[in-house]
Amino acid sequence: MKIFRDSSQYFGILGNPLSHTLSPLLHEGWYQDLGLDCAYFVFPVTSVDKNDLRVLRKFGVKGLSVTIPHKETAYDLADKTDPASQAMQASNTLVLGEDGVHAFNTDGLGAVRAILESAPDSLGGNVLVLGSGGSARGIGFALLQSANVSDVTISSRNEATGTEVVRLLNRVKSGSSSFSSLDSVKNGSREFSLVVHTTPLGMKGQSPGPILDSSFFRKGQTVFDIVYNPLVTPLVEAARSSGATIIPGTEMLLYQAVEQFRLFTGIPLGAEHVERGRQRLLSALKTK
Repeated sequence: MKIFRDSSQYFGILGNPLSHTLSPLLHEGWYQDLGLDCAYFVFPVTSVDKNDLRVLRKFGVKGLSVTIPHKETAYDLADKTDPASQAMQASNTLVLGEDGVHAFNTDGLGAVRAILESAPDSLGGNVLVLGSGGSARGIGFALLQSANVSDVTISSRNEATGTEVVRLLNRVKSGSSSFSSLDSVKNGSREFSLVVHTTPLGMKGQSPGPILDSSFFRKGQTVFDIVYNPLVTPLVEAARSSGATIIPGTEMLLYQAVEQFRLFTGIPLGAEHVERGRQRLLSALKTK
């Protein structure tokens, strides 16, 4: 049993649902690796407000990972925000300091690092982002800012939120982004070198999808489904059957958590600890 002391530092994750989350596995594993007196809790909540954050801070919680459906709310609740959060009006990380709530978005950094390590050539063409939630916003921003992508298409079932993401992206880089309905995308009106799926379809406990079937995908294309539980989603199966290169969703989870860990503890993780995190994820998913 873990013993908590006055010196213990507490962190956690806000979201709903959270039965699938492997974020505690990563953070707790790194605490053990580095001998840190820290703990990471799961907060499955349907809503969050300023008072909730004040209560958590009162009980010693110093940092929070934020996932579906609270990323836009996290941005709204912050006193200070990083450039990615400001540009896309969504945050996946909250640092609860004495001087207020600081919001960050590490989703995009995690996704781009995963793509650069697994399939850097896929960033040279047109990129399709499926979905229009907080993850799509953060990833879209990082594709433009960190990966120097010049052509991003957003496609989602909700045209209003999709066009809003496009508006925000075009403020980052004028003329870089456009919206296309799912029907238009399915008709193959454009060729995409990289497809990034950011919706909950395929996630454990959610509708399986896939949002696009195997006829859409092709050999030479790279597909990145950020859903990681299960590791092989119906979308991944469809893309793989057509010869596409697959980037597993665990890679984004891993790298966005690496940056969160630094923001929470001030400690940058080296390659050895990053690899330990990767192996913990893969081991856990093999047993599910």
